[in-house]
Amino acid sequence: MKSGVAALNAPLVGSAGSRSLLETPALLLDATAFEANIRILADLAAANGLGLRPHAKTHKCAGIAQRQMAAGALGIACAKPGELLALFDADVNKLMLTAPVASRLKIDRLAAAAARGADLTVVVDRVELVAAYGAAAREAGGRIAVLVDCDTGLGRTGVAEPEAAVALARAIRSEDCLVYAGIQAYAGHVQHVFGLEERRVANRAANERLKTIITALRAAGLAPAVVSGGGTGSHLLDFEDKLLTEVQAGSYVFMDEAYRPVDLHGTGADIFEFALLVAVTVIGHSASGEAITDGGTKSFAVDGPPPRAFLDGRELGLILWAGDEFGRLKTHPGIAPPPAGTRIECTVPHCDPTVNLHDAIHLVRGDALEAIWPIEGRGRSD
Repeated sequence: MKSGVAALNAPLVGSAGSRSLLETPALLLDATAFEANIRILADLAAANGLGLRPHAKTHKCAGIAQRQMAAGALGIACAKPGELLALFDADVNKLMLTAPVASRLKIDRLAAAAARGADLTVVVDRVELVAAYGAAAREAGGRIAVLVDCDTGLGRTGVAEPEAAVALARAIRSEDCLVYAGIQAYAGHVQHVFGLEERRVANRAANERLKTIITALRAAGLAPAVVSGGGTGSHLLDFEDKLLTEVQAGSYVFMDEAYRPVDLHGTGADIFEFALLVAVTVIGHSASGEAITDGGTKSFAVDGPPPRAFLDGRELGLILWAGDEFGRLKTHPGIAPPPAGTRIECTVPHCDPTVNLHDAIHLVRGDALEAIWPIEGRGRSD
C-alpha cells in the first residue's frame, strides 16, 4: 500500500507484538477466526452435498475470495459489475453477478471480460436484458452463462410468476452466445429473522414460491441446472431443504453485530466467530471523562447495533458516535476509561458497508500483523 494507514503499518508485518502497535483506524481480520469460519461453512456444504458460492459484497477482497475458492467454493458472487471486474482483474475467476443491470456500457464491459477469459454468470429479469447480453457477447466474441432472476418474497428484482421465468429461459436459449444455466432466488428477507423456527417458516414460504417456478421450468423442458440463493442466515435451512444447488452466504466469513442476535442453528450458540474488527486509538477524554477514539462513522457503518469495544480480550463497553471521525467509549459499570494512546479493538455494526470504508484489511494472527491485503472492490458500487 502506497498511502494511508496501511502504508504506516506495512513495516510492522511479521513483527511479534505488532498487533498492539498498529496505526489506526485500521480494519483488522483475525486470521484464526476467519479461517475457522471458512472451514465451518465449507464443511457443512460438503456434508450436505450442496455447492457454496460466497458473496463478495461482504469483503470485496481478492485475498479472501481466493481462500474461499481454495476451501472448495464453486465460485464467487458479486453485487455490482465494478466489484466483479475489480476481482477479475485481481485474478479471481468463476464470477457471478447477482443483480440485473440497465447500462449497455456496463454490459459491454462484462462481455469484454468474458471474451478475455472470465468465467462469467449473470442474472436477467426481462427479455430486453437478455437481448442486450446476447448482442454484447456476440460483438465481443465470448459466451456468458445466464440465470433467470426470481423473486420469492424479497420484493427487489426478479420475476415472480412461473410463466415469466419460462419465457426468460426460452429467450436465453434463443441467443447463440448465451448459455441458459438456471435460476437465482435470493430470500434476503429471511436472513435476519432471529429465531430458527420463525426463520424456517419464512424460508419455506419463499421455497414454496420457488418450487412452482422450478416445476414450470421442468415442464417446459428447461429444468434449471443451477438454483442459486440463500445466505448466512438461512444456510442451515437451505442445506436441509436441498432445493437450492448452491448457497450465496457472505457475512459468515466476518460476522457482525447485526447477525449476533440471529440463532443460526437453534442452539443459542455462536456458529461463526467475530473475525472482522476495527482497531481505534483513544486520543483524549471528554470533560465528563469519557474516552474519545479516532474512529467514527467514517470508519464504521452505522446501520446496525453499536460496536463492542475490547482491550486484551476484555469487553470494555460500547462505542457511541461522537462525529464522523470520532467515537465515544461508553464503558460498562465498574470499568474505568482507558488512557490516551490505548488501542482498542471493536466489533462492527454491519460488515459489508464497514469494509467499503477502508482501503485495506490488516490480517492479524495472535499478537502479530501477518499481512495487509488491498480491498480491490472498495468503493466499486458501480
